Amino acid sequence: MGDGYRVRVNGVDLFVRRRGDPALPPLIVVHGGPTWDHSYLTPAVERLSDVAHVVMFDLRGCGRSIRVRPLGTLAVDGLRPHLLADDVAGLVDHVGAERADVLGFSYGGMIAMRTVDRHPDRVRRLILASTTAYRGGWSAELDADPEYHRRRDLREPVRFDDPALVGPNAPDGALSRAMAHASAPRDVWRLDRLGDWDRVLDAVRFSSDWNAPFLAGDLPPAAPDDPPEVLRRWGGPVLIAHGVHDMTFPRSLADRLHAEVPGSVLAPISDAAHMAHFDNPAAWLTAIRTFLTSPGH
Repeated sequence: MGDGYRVRVNGVDLFVRRRGDPALPPLIVVHGGPTWDHSYLTPAVERLSDVAHVVMFDLRGCGRSIRVRPLGTLAVDGLRPHLLADDVAGLVDHVGAERADVLGFSYGGMIAMRTVDRHPDRVRRLILASTTAYRGGWSAELDADPEYHRRRDLREPVRFDDPALVGPNAPDGALSRAMAHASAPRDVWRLDRLGDWDRVLDAVRFSSDWNAPFLAGDLPPAAPDDPPEVLRRWGGPVLIAHGVHDMTFPRSLADRLHAEVPGSVLAPISDAAHMAHFDNPAAWLTAIRTFLTSPGH
């Protein structure tokens, strides 16, 4: 299981990395981006291998999984979110389980909720980390936050017409890499650790596969219609882990979802922004480990 391998799931090849005893309950980890790979989550989530068989993977069009033409054989339609949710269910089959716990981070949290919608019997517990169940409506809250503006201005904004990032000779993932570095002061709370986060980003295999369909509006929203209703209908255990200083999806969105899903567990992560697993890994891991091991869940 070491450095990972490629496995055929739903007719496509996905890159998978596993940690922990396969006899433990599986935990499928769905990364965000979606133009990132799973590596930025690895240092934190692999530490859950004492209580779970941790299964990390790269989404379609990302990292070392199947890529969109011309880098691979996948058609752009193959990036549609219901297919990504089907891949999560396929990985439950791959590890030989009937059900698995699913952790979705940011965009991955939206795919995790869609997985619950499409495959409710395959998900045992759901962890929604630094994500949202809603489609907009929070820009005014961010605009009213002086700290958001201060941090936004700490780095030069990305020029979306820069040929070095979007031109025909631009490196794969160049735009996503530039955007990730530019947003770093908003993504991490501890500015004294920006250099450490930049080094994490340097190791990510960013991709360009999603750029054109996103800009063209060719892909549906990642989350299902009315995620709170989906979660209520499913009725399984839900943990909402959210940085209290998140400047991508404000903490108010986590509070709202918690209020709308009876029985859900809210874990506000102190001293943390969007990348709560990096800012405050001790609190983040404690909340998830407690949720995964609690008899009540």
